[in-house]
Amino acid sequence: MSIRGGAIVGSLALGVGLLLAPSASADVQGPEACPPDVWNKVVSFAPTYESIGNTAGKRNASPTSAILRYDLSTTTTKETKWGAELGGSVSWGIGEVEAKTSFEITNSTAKGVTFANTMNVPGGKYGYTTPKIERRKFVVERWQDTSTCGARKLGNVGTLYGITAYPFFSECVASSACSPKP
Repeated sequence: MSIRGGAIVGSLALGVGLLLAPSASADVQGPEACPPDVWNKVVSFAPTYESIGNTAGKRNASPTSAILRYDLSTTTTKETKWGAELGGSVSWGIGEVEAKTSFEITNSTAKGVTFANTMNVPGGKYGYTTPKIERRKFVVERWQDTSTCGARKLGNVGTLYGITAYPFFSECVASSACSPKP
């Protein structure tokens, strides 16, 4: 092969090499892939119920169903409570829970407030009702994204024992005296 033929083959080989796309491999993601952001997560637990007044009830003496009205006054006060572990205040905890869940939190209830509750009670039956609050426990957790795009828990910011329904009326209808549930 002549020098000129060798030059053409070499030029073609170099030209083909320039047409190939460069390739790179990354076995490990760089720190810019997942910045170490810190965020809070709210975990909600099942509700509990606390009485805020006396139970009222009576028998429907009529042979047909009737709407019985009860005017109930609260006899105690209740408050939303915050137990801080990593910081924050009760107002901060309420704001965090409301922002991250569908619950609205009542800060406190008052004593001596009157509420009306009506119940449909069949003829000859008893109807009882009790004013209550619904309370839920919420744990505010602090998390951090890791460089491998995972997450790790840093700890609990605190626990909120929030009033999620006020007033809440427990009721029961029976042939004799009964205790309203829940």
